[in-house]
Amino acid sequence: MASFFSVYKSDPSLATSTSLLQRLSLRSVKGIAVGFLLAVCLEFLLLWQPTYHQLRSLQNEKNYWQQVLNLGAGDQVSTMPTLEQLPEIIEQCRSAFAKEGVDVVSLNVEHFGERPEIGDVVRVDYSLVRLHLRGNWEGIVISLKALEETTQDISIHVQEAVLDSDGGETLLQIYFVSQ
Repeated sequence: MASFFSVYKSDPSLATSTSLLQRLSLRSVKGIAVGFLLAVCLEFLLLWQPTYHQLRSLQNEKNYWQQVLNLGAGDQVSTMPTLEQLPEIIEQCRSAFAKEGVDVVSLNVEHFGERPEIGDVVRVDYSLVRLHLRGNWEGIVISLKALEETTQDISIHVQEAVLDSDGGETLLQIYFVSQ
């Protein structure tokens, strides 16, 4: 049976690797270790930065919504429309399409995002409204962009838009305050 020492003596590659380790001084080992630690720290900072920015934006958003909830029926929340104003908002959407020469053939309120009663707190809810449109595509696209960019205290988001040869249909999500 061959021992480690006999393999060591017969295999010259093991001898060169140990002689390489013997040639390294304490100073060069410290330099390699410091270089490795600097590389690890730099990599950590480069990978942490995008995550840190995402974390900060989420914290800012959380603080904003907590502030909205704490205000109750204060100035910021009162600017959002209420459920009673939903028909007026739908009429504004219809008139935005009519302004571009697009006819709203029919509309259907498909969903109310109602939540169970928690008490007398102000909640932000939404409604999904499907509009069947007849007209040219350019007018539909311009109207949809105008609705999303509306800054008159109304929050409307286009959830879905399907265009066909006659016009198309769209699904709008309209946010409102319920009390």
